[in-house]
Amino acid sequence: MALSRRLTLPALHAAFGLTGVLHAIGGALLPALARSFHLADSRSGEIFLCYYIGTSLGALLCVGRYARLMPAGFLVAAACCASIAAAQPTLLLPLFLLLGIGVGIPMSAVNIYAGRAFPGRAAAPLTLLNFTWSAGALVAPLFAARLLVSHSWRSAYWLLAAVCVAAALACWLALEEPPQETPAADAAQASAPGDLPNHVRNYAPNYGVIALFAFLTFLEVGIENTTATWLATYAMRIAGTGAAWAAASSSLYWCGFLVSRGVSSLLLLRVRAMGLLVAAVVIALLAAGMLVGFTGAARANLAMLLLGIALAPIFPLLLSRFFARAARASDLRWVLAICGFGGSVLPWLAGFVSTRANSLRLGLSIVPAALLLLLMMLPLLRVKTSDSSFVPRP
Repeated sequence: MALSRRLTLPALHAAFGLTGVLHAIGGALLPALARSFHLADSRSGEIFLCYYIGTSLGALLCVGRYARLMPAGFLVAAACCASIAAAQPTLLLPLFLLLGIGVGIPMSAVNIYAGRAFPGRAAAPLTLLNFTWSAGALVAPLFAARLLVSHSWRSAYWLLAAVCVAAALACWLALEEPPQETPAADAAQASAPGDLPNHVRNYAPNYGVIALFAFLTFLEVGIENTTATWLATYAMRIAGTGAAWAAASSSLYWCGFLVSRGVSSLLLLRVRAMGLLVAAVVIALLAAGMLVGFTGAARANLAMLLLGIALAPIFPLLLSRFFARAARASDLRWVLAICGFGGSVLPWLAGFVSTRANSLRLGLSIVPAALLLLLMMLPLLRVKTSDSSFVPRP
C-alpha cells in the first residue's frame, strides 16, 4: 500500500535520477577500473557491451506491475554493484550484464508508469523526469572524480549498492500500480469487432513505425553511450592526467546535456520541432568531428560541451514522433529494447577499433559516422507524421 499519492512524483524523480547516475558512472570510473585490472580497450568495450545489452533485456522484461518492477530492478542493481566492488576480472562481464538488467528495468518502468499515471497530461511530468535523469547523469562523473581523489572505484560501487537498496525501499512504499492503459483494448480480445469503437477494433502495432524509430534510436542511443563510456578515458589520454581529473573533465559533456534538456523545451515554444531536431544533429556532427579531428585538451573539452548540448534533445524529439504514431505507450518497450542494443554495439565497436588501430581517436570516429547516417535518415520522419504532433517526452 502506498503511503500517499503525493509521494508518487518525488519517488519517480528519485528513481529516475538514480538510474541516470548508474548509467553514467561506469564511463567515469572506467579509467580507474581498467588500470586496476590492466584492461585493453577491447576488453573494456566488452564490459560495456554486456552492460548495455542488459539494459535492453531490462526494457523487454518491463511488463506488468511497474510499481513492483522498480524495486526489484534496484535490488538486482544493488547486488551487482556490491559484487562488482568485490569482483575479480573474470566475473566482470556477467556482473555488468546483470547490472544492465537491474538498471534497465526501472529506467523503462518509470517512463511507462508516468505515461499511465498521468493520462492526457503526461508531457510535463515526463519532461521534468527527463531533466532529473540528466541531472543524475551529470552528478555521476563529479561524484566519481571526488571519490577517486582519496578512495578507489570499488568504494563507489559499494556506496551505489547502498543507495540502490534505499531506492528499492522508497519505490516499494511510495508507489502503487497506475490504472490500466487501455481497458477497451483488453475487451477487444473477448468481444465481437462490430461491438467496439473503430480505434479499438482497428488497433494493431505499426511494425513499420516501430522498426523506423527503433533504428533511429539505435543510432542515437549508441552515440550517447559511446561518448558516455569513452570520454573520460579519451580525456585522460589527451591531457596525460589521472583518472580523477579525467572523470571531472567528462562532466562538461553532462553539463551541456543537462542545460540543453531544459533549454530545448523552451525553444520548442518558438521553433518547429523538426527544425530543432535537424539543427541538433548537425551541431552534434560538427562537435563530434571537432572532438576526433583536433588535438589539445582545450579543444576536446569544448567539443565535449557542444556535443552534450547538441545530443540532449535528439532522443526526446525522436520519442515524441513515436508517441504521435504509436497506438499504445507500451509499444515503447520494443523501441527501448532495440535501441539499447545500439547502445551496446557502438561502444564495444569503438573499443574494438581502438585496440586494433591502437588509437582511441579512431575508435571514436564511429560517433560522427553514426551521426551522419542519422542525419541522412531524418527525412523519413517527415513522411510519417506532421510537426503539429510533436510533444517532447523523454
